[in-house]
Amino acid sequence: MMRHLRSIMRITWMDKVTNKDILERTELPSMENLLIRKNLRWTGHLMGVSQDRLPKQIPYSLLSSVHSKRGRPRLRFKDTVKRNLKLSDIKTESWISLSQQRDKWRAIIKR
Repeated sequence: MMRHLRSIMRITWMDKVTNKDILERTELPSMENLLIRKNLRWTGHLMGVSQDRLPKQIPYSLLSSVHSKRGRPRLRFKDTVKRNLKLSDIKTESWISLSQQRDKWRAIIKR
């Protein structure tokens, strides 16, 4: 995406313009914000799915016989949801009830 914006704006790598400056000039949100919105949209969708469906069971399930590798443990789905809620200034206590009210959830995510 950034490469295309640079070519549209006729900015070369020699101009030494940062990606942040380009996004500010074009008034577009950062890629991180877009990914957070997408993740929260999917999370809201999952909350509306019934408990017996596979898409809802997989993110919250635990792997029984997995040998963990060295280093920091991989983030769970639940951890990324908490991080994205915090970055979007959504209270972690009330997000489940909000996600079940589609119109309110979409309005909050689009902010």
